[in-house]
Amino acid sequence: MTSASPAASPWQAPSDGAAGFGLAVLVNANAKRGGRRLAVQIARALPGATVRLTKTAGEIDAWLRTIPSPRALFAAGGDGTAVALVNALARVTAASAPGPAVGILPVGTGNGWAHALGAPKLHRCLELLAATSGPFPTRRYGLLEVEGTLAHFAGSGWDAMILDDYKRQLDATKGPGRRLTKSVYGYLAATLLRTAPKVALVGNPHLLIENLGDEVFVVDGEGKPRLLEGAGRGAVLYDAPAGAAAAGTCPEFGYRFKAIPFAERMPGFISVRVYDRGALRAIAAIPSLWRGTHPIGGMHDWLVKSVRLTFSRPVSLQIGGDAFGKRRTIEFRAADREVRMVDWRRLLCV
Repeated sequence: MTSASPAASPWQAPSDGAAGFGLAVLVNANAKRGGRRLAVQIARALPGATVRLTKTAGEIDAWLRTIPSPRALFAAGGDGTAVALVNALARVTAASAPGPAVGILPVGTGNGWAHALGAPKLHRCLELLAATSGPFPTRRYGLLEVEGTLAHFAGSGWDAMILDDYKRQLDATKGPGRRLTKSVYGYLAATLLRTAPKVALVGNPHLLIENLGDEVFVVDGEGKPRLLEGAGRGAVLYDAPAGAAAAGTCPEFGYRFKAIPFAERMPGFISVRVYDRGALRAIAAIPSLWRGTHPIGGMHDWLVKSVRLTFSRPVSLQIGGDAFGKRRTIEFRAADREVRMVDWRRLLCV
């Protein structure tokens, strides 16, 4: 492996035989949780690894091209950092190439993807990596593609508004209260005090969902996928008001919120979920929505290859937990590319 420039240093040159040898760790230099301090912490725990601070997608691409054959690549951060690494890897490697294993060190806010893969606390993750010298247990993970971006989940409507309101609330909070704001309680406060009043005021937009793929499966009342007869390419799957519409291959949005509980049910497909009730009904159903309870009134679930969503007015869009502005039309599709993700649950059992 090659060393980086001093401005984005790996903190020390990797050495053969040292803990973490052959690993490459990406740290977001723009992270609010101390990017530089985090890089130093990881480098000290894994002296054999290359640890790199980056600020832009171009820097990530350039860094990946200097690493010929890592044992594994790790994103130290939240869902956004993991999405940035996966997209950079797709840009610099051939679609037919198997690619290195990718892991997530959970130091973000919600850590939805890391939790879905069973990641423990950061210090325990570093202990496991330091103690593992061979290949890592992995699981193949399908990806969602939205507007050319690969991700594990995306959403429109309320869920995107909640994430945006939560981040604004976090930015506005200073002092001791910030710790509580940066938690599941802060997420719920943003939902109840910021997003819900806006949703109650304007009501739900009308949503049209068209199938752009071939087979479509609907999730029945027992949680089992059932082939939807007659739902070929161009078929209308939904045509009614809706407050939120999400899609993904990962069941969690963060904070153990199982927003898309059927996301891992059928490899090669993405799970699309629509909620059609109003703000007050959604607030009353928060415990069930959080647990991914099924069935639940007002919820619709499909497993698809590709769909187009058209709203009656522009709605907020989030991809992998990051805001992407507002759209009236959004296309979700199952990506052609998969990624091998480090399976922390299996690693904990080794």
